[in-house]
Amino acid sequence: MNLKAKVSVLLKERNRTMSWLAKEMNRTFDGLKGSLVNGSIKYVDLVKLMDILSVSPQVLFEDPTYSQDSKKTRTLLADNAGEYLAIKRDLANCTEIVAGLKSQIKDKEKIISLMHKS
Repeated sequence: MNLKAKVSVLLKERNRTMSWLAKEMNRTFDGLKGSLVNGSIKYVDLVKLMDILSVSPQVLFEDPTYSQDSKKTRTLLADNAGEYLAIKRDLANCTEIVAGLKSQIKDKEKIISLMHKS
């Protein structure tokens, strides 16, 4: 469930509307809705939202499909951890490749300079 859907559920439980929340947060309805749908809400706005709705971050980011009886806590944020590790690994590989290519360029420049001397 995305952030907007979770906020909608919380608002429905409190008999409030998204317009009311936007007004309480000093945001426009469209701006708040867009940031929730796109997942681009600012930290400051997220803190305001949690304060206004009196909820903890866990309420907004827990995965409802995960068993509550389990000792492990799984969140939507934790789901992305694997992606970030893969990206970090790819970045390290690219950095290594770039270093190797730079070394090859230097070697070829030396060869070219030696060929010009002969």
